[in-house]
Amino acid sequence: MRIRKILFLILLPLALLAQENKAIIQVGSFNMEWFPCKDNGEMMKKYGITLRNLPHGNATDIPAMFGMLKKLDIELLGVVEVVDPKVLEESAQKYLGPQYKVIYAPSPGSQKVGFVYDSSVLELKGQPEVYYSVALKPDSWLRPAFRGYFKYKPNGFDFNAIICHLKAGPNGWKTRNKQWQALQEILTNLENSSDKDIVVMGDFNNVSKLGFNEFLPRIQKLHFYWATGLLVKEHLYSDYWQPDYNEPYIKGSLIDQIFVSPDAKFELLPNSTEVGGACAKGVPEYRGRQIPDYFEKISDHCPVWVSFRADQDND
Repeated sequence: MRIRKILFLILLPLALLAQENKAIIQVGSFNMEWFPCKDNGEMMKKYGITLRNLPHGNATDIPAMFGMLKKLDIELLGVVEVVDPKVLEESAQKYLGPQYKVIYAPSPGSQKVGFVYDSSVLELKGQPEVYYSVALKPDSWLRPAFRGYFKYKPNGFDFNAIICHLKAGPNGWKTRNKQWQALQEILTNLENSSDKDIVVMGDFNNVSKLGFNEFLPRIQKLHFYWATGLLVKEHLYSDYWQPDYNEPYIKGSLIDQIFVSPDAKFELLPNSTEVGGACAKGVPEYRGRQIPDYFEKISDHCPVWVSFRADQDND
């Protein structure tokens, strides 16, 4: 009898741990860098992309990219810089499994924003919403924001996920400021809706002299939690590699962000923010032959994600 009790006390924590692991979902963001073209200028031409200076490198190494994503096993991934959503979905189903689906925002520009999600774990509820106000004009080549409402199967955490990709470049701050005004209005309206669980993610291109102060005042006013701020605190500098075009040198920075509403923070696992790919080592810069193959094969960005308890929902 004593032996049975000892075995029970040993196995119970393991059983509870296994149950808890099943009830966790990861939600993240990934800039896929002109997927599937990446640095292949000839391929870009076929898609009708007319850049001032077309690159002369290689296309995305799709098996390498999805090999990385398979290991990360992120249930909901907001994606930006997607040129061909069909190729994205075909690749996700080929390398990750047939249960993976892709939804995206239609827009005039060549780069789309959207979500890749595991439909065996998450159910898309209702119709996704495209926020053209973040693109400033309906016919703008800027990217709109895109929202999906997801629910953990069969019963559990349900939440609004919004993916964004704001105007690039230090001189783009005036435009980004207007985009933030539009985004703030969207988030304020959602905060007054029936489900206040909101996760905002994407490439916010906070590269002006203001840096993080491009968004912090607005996020603080909304009382959202800056989840990727944990990476700054822990000196894991990068989810983006800024290249030097005059020499083989890349410098890490943090422009892909995740923000969590006060209500969704109840389900957020504390200190769960992580980065993958070449950024996982937390190295602030690379030079010459030290530059990882990841940068050439997959993207100049890395996936960043957080974890939520999926078996509970506090609203």
